[in-house]
Amino acid sequence: MANRRPPVPVQPARGGRAGIWVAAIAVIYLAALWYLDRDRNILSQLAKMATPLSACAVLVLLGYACRYQRWRSALAAQGHPVHGWWQGLLAYLAGFAFTASPGKAGELLRIRYFNWQGIPSRATLTTFIFERAFDLLVITLLSISAATLVPGFGLLALIILLLLLALLALGCWPPLARFASGLAARLPGAPVRRAAGFLIDGGTALGPLLRVRLLLGSLGWGSVAWLLTAAAFAWLCHSAGITLPAHLLLGIYPMAMLIGALSFVPGGVGTTEAAIVLMLVACGVGADAGLAIAIGIRLASLWLAVLVGMLAMTTLESRALAPATGR
Repeated sequence: MANRRPPVPVQPARGGRAGIWVAAIAVIYLAALWYLDRDRNILSQLAKMATPLSACAVLVLLGYACRYQRWRSALAAQGHPVHGWWQGLLAYLAGFAFTASPGKAGELLRIRYFNWQGIPSRATLTTFIFERAFDLLVITLLSISAATLVPGFGLLALIILLLLLALLALGCWPPLARFASGLAARLPGAPVRRAAGFLIDGGTALGPLLRVRLLLGSLGWGSVAWLLTAAAFAWLCHSAGITLPAHLLLGIYPMAMLIGALSFVPGGVGTTEAAIVLMLVACGVGADAGLAIAIGIRLASLWLAVLVGMLAMTTLESRALAPATGR
């Protein structure tokens, strides 16, 4: 049934701890920005880039729409089509609300809201693994154009390739999945075991998604989405008067995102910005200009995602509570 709402009364979303993390990280980020602005006038530089930053935000939002199309295709391939494009989009965007928090809080939100549409938790988690695998593949491919700026990128790309091949093998060969589950149970540390178990469980359910047509379509949607984000970064640099070869401008931000993801810092906060600055400085850009670009693109991507996610979550929760409050 289209646009199915959950039964009432509806329990509030359990995102308190994640929300505190996001708020704390945002406060620290703003404090760091204020500190840097004292000597470098970062805020005034960002104010001058208001128009190009708005254009960057539009490109990033278009990228979200492309990624959602890929998400819908993956759910449909598992036998769980999303009924209602906008309702599904809100559920997908809500997952961005806690991007800057540890753990999988955003995906737990998606489980909640897609479950309201009759989609089981396992399908949402499997789609999440599928999406992240393709994001990792596309971002790595886009990073190749800036590979000369990061020593050891070849080894990093090889590790990522092996990880993706391992997920593929888990989806194709059940005996390997059983062996991997037993191995993961003996890993040291509960967080490590949980993370390994999460990946293995998601990988074993990838079978229905390993179809050539779906894989090519997902690669296409993902490529367009991340090219739009890379183009937003390139446009921001161009607007600031930074002239670099096009292949570097399109590769620096994906490379920085890859470094931020591998740092295991929530949302890559700080590490992604540092990577952008270091790569721009290596290309001859001034540190202050590089810092302004790094903060600007993160405002138009990471923090825009958090804002959009919060708005989507608030919209869904208010719609769900409306019947109860009206009784």
